[in-house]
Amino acid sequence: MKIKRICFSLVTLLSLSTLFLHATILPKDQKKSAQKITVNHETEIVFGQSAFLSGHFALYGNIIKNAILACFQGVNNSGGINGKKLRLISLDDQGDPEKTKKNVAYLRSLGVTMFLGNMGTRSLLALLPLLEQKKIALLFPWGGDEQLRNPKLSNIINGLGLLQPQLKALVEHIAGTLKLSQVAIFHADDDFSTDGAHELTTLLKNYDITPVAQSSYNRFTLDIETPAKKLLTPDPRIVICLASSMPTVKLINNFFHCGHFGTQFYGIDSTLFVPEILKNRGVPFTYTSSVPDPLTSTLAIAEQYRKDLQKFFPDEEYNAMSFAYYISAKIVIESIKLSGTNITQENLLNNIERMQNFDLAGFPITFNKNNRHAFGSEITLISNNKK
Repeated sequence: MKIKRICFSLVTLLSLSTLFLHATILPKDQKKSAQKITVNHETEIVFGQSAFLSGHFALYGNIIKNAILACFQGVNNSGGINGKKLRLISLDDQGDPEKTKKNVAYLRSLGVTMFLGNMGTRSLLALLPLLEQKKIALLFPWGGDEQLRNPKLSNIINGLGLLQPQLKALVEHIAGTLKLSQVAIFHADDDFSTDGAHELTTLLKNYDITPVAQSSYNRFTLDIETPAKKLLTPDPRIVICLASSMPTVKLINNFFHCGHFGTQFYGIDSTLFVPEILKNRGVPFTYTSSVPDPLTSTLAIAEQYRKDLQKFFPDEEYNAMSFAYYISAKIVIESIKLSGTNITQENLLNNIERMQNFDLAGFPITFNKNNRHAFGSEITLISNNKK
C-alpha cells in the first residue's frame, strides 16, 4: 500500500464563525415546503440527499453538500452535460432514520431515485430494504456499518470511510517507521469503532505490540473523563483515536490537564478537525485520509477543487472530507458522460463498476466489487507537525 506523509501548518480550516454558520443555517430547499419543490427531468439530472443539515453534525452534512454543489456548479456553468443541468436536492433529517425514510419517499415521489452524499449509519441502514429492492441507488454515503459494504448490495457505491486501510497505515507508520510500542487505543462505543479497535489490536500484534490500554467513550454523553483515566494510567507514548473530532479534542485536553504532554495523538479520517480546533495550543496531530492533502496536492483534480470551492463557496475552507466529496461528485459526472443520453440508475452504477485504474484528473479510481468502494484503499497521512 502506498502511504504518503504530508506535513503542513493549518492556517485556517474552519473558523468558529463558520462552524456556527454550518450548525444553524438550513439549505434553501429545506426552507421551502415540500409542495414547492419541482423537478424537470427533461432539463435536469437530479440527485437527492438526506443528511444532517442542522443539529450536532450539521458541520459534516453541509461540508458534504457544498462540495458536491461546487462540483456540479462548475459543470453547469460550462453548459451542463448534453444540455442538462446537474441538481442536488438536499433535505435535512437530523440523523433521524424516520425522517430519512420520509425524505427519500418524498424525493422518490418526484422521480428522484439516485442519492448522493447521504450520511448517518442508522439512517443509511433504514434504507437497506429500498437498496435491496433496487428502488434507489446510494452513491458515496458516509456511514460505518459493514452491511453497506456487502458485495451483493449492487445499488450502492462507496468512497471514503474504508477503515481497514487507515488502521494499517497508522500501524505501519507508528510501529514500522517510528518504532514506537507504548500504544493505547481510544474509541467510540459503537460497533464500527469497537470492531476497528479489535482490528487495530490484531494489526499491532504483527509487530509484537500489545496495547497498554484500551478505552471507549459514550458517544451520546461524551463523557471523556472516565475513559481518559484508564488511558492515563500506563502513560502511553501514542494514543490512536477511532473517534470524531470533538471527543478526541476533549481527550487531548484531559491529558494536558493531567500533565501528560509527551503523548502523541493519531486519528482516523473522522478526526480531521482536531488540528484546527487545537491550533492555538500547538498540539501535533496526524490523521488518515483517503484522498491527498487538499491544501498542497498538485493533482489536477485538487487544483480544480480549490478553484471551484473558492468560486462558489468562498467562505468554505479546504479539508479532506470536502475534497473526498468533490471527487465523489466528479466520479458521478464521469459516469453520466459515459452513459450518453441514456442516463439511468443502472447505467450510472455499471459505469462506475467498470472503472479500473481510471484516471480522474490524476486521482486513480478502481472499483472494488468486494466492498463496493470506488476509492479509499490508498491512504495519506496528514499532519500539522512540521518535525
